Amino acid sequence: MYMNFYFNFMLCIFSILIFTLFYKHILLTLISLEFIMINLMMIIYYILLNFNMNMIFIFIFFTISVCESVIGLSLLILLIRYMGNDYMKIMNLMKW
Repeated sequence: MYMNFYFNFMLCIFSILIFTLFYKHILLTLISLEFIMINLMMIIYYILLNFNMNMIFIFIFFTISVCESVIGLSLLILLIRYMGNDYMKIMNLMKW
């Protein structure tokens, strides 16, 4: 069980590294954020499983992460329609 916990922790650290390296593309940023959320959900699952606690928190966390991904993808589609690409370097956020 500890091996799964450490594996998910390392995947979470790896996805944070990818998030910091590829911040110029919004799509890669959103994918890495989703990967972070999935890994955090698995870590919380292992912690709750270890303490024999209620698993309803995982469903709430999963619902919030799905809502976050839907909002992110809709903003990405809106940005691609207006700008034509998903580069953060071209976009000036002060104009919005």
